[in-house]
This record gives sequence, structure tokens and C-alpha cells, in this order.
Amino acid sequence: MTYPTLSIATDRLRLTVLAAGGPRILGLQLDDGPNLLAETPAARWATPWGEFALLGGHRLWHAPEAFPRSYWPDLAGPEAELIDNGVILRSAVDPGGIAKTIAITLDPTQPRVHLRHTLTNHGLWPVELAPWAITQLAPGGVAILPLHDGQPPANPLAPHRQIALWPYTPLPDPRLHLTADYILIDTSLSGPPAKIGAHSPAGWLAYLHHGVVFLKQVTYHPDQPYPDRNSNLEIYYDQGCTELETLAPLLRLDPGAAVTHDEVWLVAPWSSHIDRGDLFKTLAKMVAELV
Repeated sequence: MTYPTLSIATDRLRLTVLAAGGPRILGLQLDDGPNLLAETPAARWATPWGEFALLGGHRLWHAPEAFPRSYWPDLAGPEAELIDNGVILRSAVDPGGIAKTIAITLDPTQPRVHLRHTLTNHGLWPVELAPWAITQLAPGGVAILPLHDGQPPANPLAPHRQIALWPYTPLPDPRLHLTADYILIDTSLSGPPAKIGAHSPAGWLAYLHHGVVFLKQVTYHPDQPYPDRNSNLEIYYDQGCTELETLAPLLRLDPGAAVTHDEVWLVAPWSSHIDRGDLFKTLAKMVAELV
């Protein structure tokens, strides 16, 4: 089944989004290159409300994940609204009273995108949740999850790196490489589904594929609790896609209230000759130039 879409573009970037409902970003191209986002037409699950279709690309959920709540079918909803240099995507209100919005703005001069994710509680009761922005990328690349922000630890006698592992993550995993600065995941290798997260002040994730780096950056809130054993950055990977996931802190969202979670994306050519020893510093420098 196909769904109506529309595109927004600059001289460097093109995004394809669902024309209604979702919200979903289905395509991301740099300089007329291949779609960097995963396409997952076969990923579908039965739910009490009908079939949930994943589609691939970028979506907004709210954590913590639970079935069937997280898998409410959301492809029917308001039409997308075009704005200057971008588009606003909206969902219908889900059975729990939550509505999702993604406002997307393209930088007119740089291959950069700003996304504002918003969850609004239209229900009658407060809901504990956290905005959760998930980007599914085409498989076969290398994902990078930074473990710190490059600053000296405040107390060298206290731990300053925290990793969370999901029950289905195999160990040892030949796709997974742990360094002092980052976790590197080579998704060109075959293996079962896996997921890893971290509590990291770095506030960014990266993916290297097709001679391109896709980098997403968020604000880190050091004094607020995050879902999933306090993870603010997560990566899921399997044969069909690699997901870069950022989370906002958990909060109690009262009826009528809304919460936002901003991401900045950068898409740029990437040299395969960069040494792994320089990888963290190179990507961290790119992030610093984003903000």
C-alpha cells in the first residue's frame, strides 16, 4: 500500500514526508543521492485498534515503550501544513489523549534541518512520558554513540559513563565495538536485533553510510531523569534498519499541557579515510558547529 507524500527541498537536501497523519519523514536525500532513511514496508503489527505500519524513516513516539500503546495506528490524521522553508506534520489524538506534532524547518543555505517534536495531552488525566525521536536509517553503515562530551570528569574517582543493554542484545556481538570515547556499531555485519543506550552528556548520535555522515544533536539535561535506565541516547539495529534515537527527560504532562523536544540534523559528505582514533574529535567538532 502506498501513502500520499509531499516533498520540501533546498539546493542540497530533499525531505519526503507523509502528506497526512503520522507524523513521518520517509525520505532524506543529499545532493540527489540515495534515500538515507530505511524503508520498511513489511514491518506491520496487529493491535487492538487495527494494523500498525512502521513504514521506516523518522517518527515521534513517547517513552517508555509499551505494547499496544506505542503501536497505535497513526497514519490517518490531519493534513501536513506547509510553512516557510518547511512543513508541520500532525497526528490525530491517540487513545491515551496524546497528539504528536513535528515542525520541520530546512536551513536555506546549509544541509541542516531543525525538528521540533511536540507532545500535547488532550486527555483528562496527567501522563508520565518522555518525547522520543526515532530515525530509521538504511542498513549497512556504521553508527556512533558517544559516551561523554570530551570534558574532564568532575570527579575522576566516580563513574562517568553509563550503558544500558536490552534483553535481546547478544553479547558478545561482533558488530559492537567499545572504546573509551564511543560505541561503534558496524551494521554491515549480519546478526539478530539488538539495542544499546547510554546516559551521555554529548547529546548527539551519528551514522556513516553511502559516503555521507548523518548527525543528530539534542540538548542534554543533566539534572533530570530519563527513561530506559536513564538513557538519553539509544541505537537499535537489525538486518532492515539502524535506528538513532534521542529522548527528552521524563515528566508528568498535565491535561492541556505540551512538551517539546528539539533535534538538529546535519547531513554532509564523509571521507572514509578518517582514522577511527580521530572519529570522536571530528564528529564532536561538527556538533559544536551545529549549535
